[in-house]
Amino acid sequence: MQPASLETLIDMWDGDANVNMTDPGAELIRIPVIHAKYVRQLSAHSLSSKKWGMEISKLRKIKWEYYNGRLDSDDLKKYGWEPFKFLLKSDISVYIDADEDLLKLQTKKAVHDEAVQFCNAVLKELNNRTWQLKEYMSWEKFIQGQH
Repeated sequence: MQPASLETLIDMWDGDANVNMTDPGAELIRIPVIHAKYVRQLSAHSLSSKKWGMEISKLRKIKWEYYNGRLDSDDLKKYGWEPFKFLLKSDISVYIDADEDLLKLQTKKAVHDEAVQFCNAVLKELNNRTWQLKEYMSWEKFIQGQH
């Protein structure tokens, strides 16, 4: 399953967050359907985050070899890189942390991590919705004199 973009998830929740208080019974039935939708998205984004995490680790190793001058000419040609000028080993982490290729992958992972957090927040709200609807129905009974 292809994960929805974070913007799409937010738009989806804008619609799903609305509760029809004129028919709380129908809203109770809707909860599992909405829950399943966000669990699927949570799973898809969690897997994508893990995938990008693995890609970051692989590229980090390659970049470490590059900055240490350990890539041979075939690998340099494969990646389209020029040999890197010598630098102190203590400076390698600075170059790796600021590497554009790694930053692009980290950004992709961060977006999926944010989507995971968003889905978790939605699921928490949905878990509370049953209680909220029950309390609403109790309140309605109370104000109608049906304690």
